[in-house]
Amino acid sequence: MGTYDPMFAVRGAAEAVAVAAKDVAGGRAAWDRPADAANSLERMDHLVSALADLLRQQADALPKLTADPQAVQAAGLVTEAAATAVKLGEQLRKAGGVARDVR
Repeated sequence: MGTYDPMFAVRGAAEAVAVAAKDVAGGRAAWDRPADAANSLERMDHLVSALADLLRQQADALPKLTADPQAVQAAGLVTEAAATAVKLGEQLRKAGGVARDVR
């Protein structure tokens, strides 16, 4: 079985999140209860966790895709982005924990 280009899945996820953000900002979508907002934070944590994993995998793959010496520099920057995503996930978990107590 062959592989597929994960860019299409990433693009779909990015588009879905962008639409949700636009709809909330435009008043077409909203959370009805504090629990809904807390659940949303939990889902965003899952999203960011998967993003961090994908970024680490991309950083590992990038230098293997080309002999261009800038690939190593780019991989380092992608690794930094993965670390930032991990930190964002930690913040989302903290926020979600506090949000669970909101009534």
